Amino acid sequence: MTTYEAVVFDHDGVLVELTEMDLLRRAARAAFEDHGVADPPDALVEHAARGELDDLARIEDDLDLPLADYWASREARAIAHQTDAVADGAKPLYDDVTALADLPHRKAVVSNNQHDTVRFVVDHYGLGDHFEHVAGRDPTVEGARRRKPETHYLDAALDELGTRDAVYVGDSPKDVEVAHRAGVDSAFLRRSHRADTVLDREPTYEVETLTTLAERLTD
Repeated sequence: MTTYEAVVFDHDGVLVELTEMDLLRRAARAAFEDHGVADPPDALVEHAARGELDDLARIEDDLDLPLADYWASREARAIAHQTDAVADGAKPLYDDVTALADLPHRKAVVSNNQHDTVRFVVDHYGLGDHFEHVAGRDPTVEGARRRKPETHYLDAALDELGTRDAVYVGDSPKDVEVAHRAGVDSAFLRRSHRADTVLDREPTYEVETLTTLAERLTD
């Protein structure tokens, strides 16, 4: 058994199902409409939906629309669309989230999703008692640029927990990478949507469910 003081979890694809890309595209289009752009180019909508800031920055020249202003609207729309989806049952928890109760470690959440979205999910599903720290990104361009694999939000969580004796649990190569950069162990959760994902870096653990992870960390 490997013991840790803390276990830090990603959010989407780990605790709760992924947000549908079509929902994020609708949010991106609505944000363009907020700024008087009724028929934005599909490519810009896609860049906005995927959070591809460097490609999206062309709106400043193409549409005379400041990136920071558009991004603030995009984030507000994405938060509203996602929280509505959660409330409507369209973004459910994974069944194995019950395994959180089997982990005696201090726990936190660090997500690339917006902080307000993550906080809503944690509160809506009654998970707050499990976590000492919950963090998503700030709804700004700077906040988006601090997303994983940058360590900004994970470092803040570890500082709040007061330990680097931790494992970070995620479902993407970025999650394995951010753990490495932050100097902590990693657990790659290979759910069905990651069946064919190729990792650039070997994680400390690879499991298919949170139940299996809890068993590995407590046996």
